[in-house]
Amino acid sequence: MAKAKAAPKRKAATGYKLAEHIPAGEILQDISKTKWKLGPSIGHGGFGEIYSAQDYSKGGSKYPFVIKIEPHENGPLFVEMHFYMRNARSSDIDQFKKDHNLKTFGMPIYYGSGSHEYKGVKYRFLVMEKFGADIWKKFLENNRIFPKSTVFKIAIQILDVLEYIHIKGYVHADIKGANILLAETKETQNKQVYLVDFGLATKYTTEPVFKPNPKKAHDGTIEYLSRDAHQGVVPTRRGDLEILAYNLIHWLGGSLPWDKKLSDPKIVQKSKEEFIDAISKSAKSCFGNKAPPGPLIDYLNYLKTLDFNSTPDYKKIRKIFLSGIDSNDKLDAPLKFSETMKPGAKRKSREVSPLKSKSPIVRMAERTGMRSSKNVDYTNGDQATDSENSDIISGSEDELPTVKPSKRGRTKNDVSVTENGAIENADTATPIKSSKGRKRTQKVVQENGDAEKTVKGENVKKRNRNGKATNKEDEKVEEDDGMQGWTQAMRDIALKKKERQDKKPVSTRCRVK
Repeated sequence: MAKAKAAPKRKAATGYKLAEHIPAGEILQDISKTKWKLGPSIGHGGFGEIYSAQDYSKGGSKYPFVIKIEPHENGPLFVEMHFYMRNARSSDIDQFKKDHNLKTFGMPIYYGSGSHEYKGVKYRFLVMEKFGADIWKKFLENNRIFPKSTVFKIAIQILDVLEYIHIKGYVHADIKGANILLAETKETQNKQVYLVDFGLATKYTTEPVFKPNPKKAHDGTIEYLSRDAHQGVVPTRRGDLEILAYNLIHWLGGSLPWDKKLSDPKIVQKSKEEFIDAISKSAKSCFGNKAPPGPLIDYLNYLKTLDFNSTPDYKKIRKIFLSGIDSNDKLDAPLKFSETMKPGAKRKSREVSPLKSKSPIVRMAERTGMRSSKNVDYTNGDQATDSENSDIISGSEDELPTVKPSKRGRTKNDVSVTENGAIENADTATPIKSSKGRKRTQKVVQENGDAEKTVKGENVKKRNRNGKATNKEDEKVEEDDGMQGWTQAMRDIALKKKERQDKKPVSTRCRVK
């Protein structure tokens, strides 16, 4: 009898092996003999699985740490683990905070690491503090834009971390929203972000000559990759700052010129070189009709002056970022990820990225002026949805419309937009009296989105789901005693009234108005 084939080992999208799931309660011992108890799995990283964890000696019901676990043969966690061991000791981080007068600091602290064997397979693990949601998730929840002041506050916090690791001789090389997490402690919640995932961290070059290496070209997240990394040069400090710049453009609501060219790294590289060569013009193209923030232009122009082996002027960059913070905001105030409006203020329409086309549903919503404050949960960075372009169209076919009196005493019915884009009137077509006493009906839009014209003296044509007239006789215009422009429902009421009046004696008969 043939032996049953073993199940294939799981692999990440990157090609690395994924760790087999380890049940909660497993005890891991790090290289300093500290024991850690695994809690429930909280997700997968690019190269392994991430678990909640607690110090086994303290016990309790809380799991304030996370443990990243990867198969021993994987490389990224090995790199990250050794980076933390050398550069993330609490004593070093505290000293940097003291030297720079920082109350909070977004560099994660190293708590432990080691190897663990489970079911005959050897794994490597790293213990870290538990953080909150990542910035990319917040970005998507807020319709792909952050308030300007928040963007530059985050930029300053990331700059602090970059200065710290640059002093240590390293660069991060993979700065992006998914690698920036919100703090969860009482002192730092909603105030501080942390830069994580040092799997691509490496020593920056100190060579006097710029030496491209085609074998290492285009290594990193293609959208934000620096020009140096595109050429395969050992990562540079100016490269980290350039990657941050491309993130800032995204967070400010702009679009990167190479967004639609990501499948070809060489074209992306050329596009970035052209972008830096003409910064003012390039930055304007990222924001459509909206002017790019001045501090962003100043920052990009400063980056252009750096050589590949230059030591950045962190104080100068910090001043540039500080100039982008609103006067009514403070550096240590909580981060606001959505704009807050004053009572009675109207929401300003945001320029839609040229990559995001508007659908008929969105265009119809814009014509009716209907918007809502619901958020969108995006699962990827692909093309924009109707919800993204229109801040979610409000209303549904189950909602009851309200009647609002105008200043002149006229009444008209609100319309609601259904989920399929149809606009429904409250009473199909209730007459609206103008200031001159004329009668008219509102346009009715069926489920196919076609608007039906109504003019004086014509009845509204009934249409079925296919948009065709249900009865040709319904198209005839009845011109009885001042009933022009009335809807079928109102004509029926008037005719019944007239019939009642016709039955009365002539002496008491009233004229139909």
